[in-house]
Amino acid sequence: MQIIKFSKKEWEVIEATPEALTIRDLAKKSGVPLATTWRLVNKLHEKGKFQFVVDFRKLGLSQIAVISHYSDGYNEWPYGTFSIRRIWGNSPYLLHVAIVPEIFVDKYVESLNTDVVTVVRSLEHYKWKPNVGSLHLPEIGLIPLMAGRLWDMFFEQKNIRPPAPRLDHVPVPDPIDLAILVKKIQSGPFVKPFEAIKYAMSKDPQFPLISEKTVSYHYRKHVLPAWQYNTFVPYFPLREVPIRIYYFEGREAPAVARILVNLPYFLTAIIDTDKSLLTAQPPSWMDVTIQQVIASFDVDTPLCQMVMSSENIAIFVPHLWRFLKRKGRGWSWQWIDEKVKVTARQ
Repeated sequence: MQIIKFSKKEWEVIEATPEALTIRDLAKKSGVPLATTWRLVNKLHEKGKFQFVVDFRKLGLSQIAVISHYSDGYNEWPYGTFSIRRIWGNSPYLLHVAIVPEIFVDKYVESLNTDVVTVVRSLEHYKWKPNVGSLHLPEIGLIPLMAGRLWDMFFEQKNIRPPAPRLDHVPVPDPIDLAILVKKIQSGPFVKPFEAIKYAMSKDPQFPLISEKTVSYHYRKHVLPAWQYNTFVPYFPLREVPIRIYYFEGREAPAVARILVNLPYFLTAIIDTDKSLLTAQPPSWMDVTIQQVIASFDVDTPLCQMVMSSENIAIFVPHLWRFLKRKGRGWSWQWIDEKVKVTARQ
């Protein structure tokens, strides 16, 4: 049976990850000695990735997923593109994932210049969280836990309204905030905020040199209010277990996504008002559990279940601070009219 296993201490570290902002904090919350925690974090990179999960909307941004009909020959895409994946369902498609200012979602989609099937905006954005719907048994491995808090959520979600289409009075962030976000997405939640400034300066000669004290202030006051939690997402080798795409439409599409993303081997959920899209890498023995959850909600699956191509397509984390321009003493959003080349690697 295909299943991911961790040592006892690895799982203690993983379970403590959601609330930990630093490695030292992770060691304290997990009860694992600091030196051992450092070693385990480095070792766990062989099994998956530590990730920083934010509410993009609180920073004026939107992560969007666009499914389009597949057309050969394109390898340049609008700025803000995060990844391009070929997916197979009842037809060949492309899955475009991008991070752009929320006010430019429509402009990004238009700039794709492709036959768009659907667009899902991240009015809510989640990744798998290890301490809700999963159980790790040392003798077995990582399995779903359809009980306790997850079972309570199952019924709660039936009555929760879909996400609001707009947030009021979202201030425009500044380049320091977005540089920190870029580095956290790129290198994981435990990278020091000042490393973001070093990275931004190495990529953008016009990025200002500022003190660590100033960076720390921006991190605490501007970035952390948008932070939801950290997580560790494990992966199977792609050629052994393909990544699947679950796309839902309907009144309860947000609810089913909020439940499924808590099951092990689910990766990401992007939730709109009446549709949602999830990526997952579930082994076949999870199929019955997944279908039982889906069947309990009033949703449609117009594109059927889709499978992602196993080819490894490069991911480019856009330099989000480039979407900003000076406006008086503050900042405003600007569209970047250039293309990003995203290519496939075998």
